[in-house]
Amino acid sequence: MTDNKLNALRNCKKCNRLFSSVDGNSLCSRCNDDIDDEFTRVREYIYDNPSSSVKDVSIATGVEADAILKWIREGKIVLSKGSSIAFCDRCGEPTDGGRFCAKCVHELSTGLKSGIGESTEAQRQRMGMHIKDARKK
Repeated sequence: MTDNKLNALRNCKKCNRLFSSVDGNSLCSRCNDDIDDEFTRVREYIYDNPSSSVKDVSIATGVEADAILKWIREGKIVLSKGSSIAFCDRCGEPTDGGRFCAKCVHELSTGLKSGIGESTEAQRQRMGMHIKDARKK
């Protein structure tokens, strides 16, 4: 074996099998084929069931939700307008179809409530009867 081929030997990140990586790929050809099959199953399921959530797609296809979300973020899977798979406008995490994830909804509502609480407290301090001094010198 030449020295160049020895440098190309790697262990697959998924199955830990030794393989020759000439293009710098971190997965062996068998694992790449498995991922391609998973991708095809997910794409076809979303095409047939466009209103499914990530959890539904994951359960029906047997593919991890993280892999599905990764393909959506990378643009490999394009969602229709009626899809319930969405991402938070604030942090980018997956949502249940809404504009914000549960964590951001909680943070935003807490911040809003504290802001409202401060303004009403300031208004209470200004409330009451005040006498204006009409004779200013």
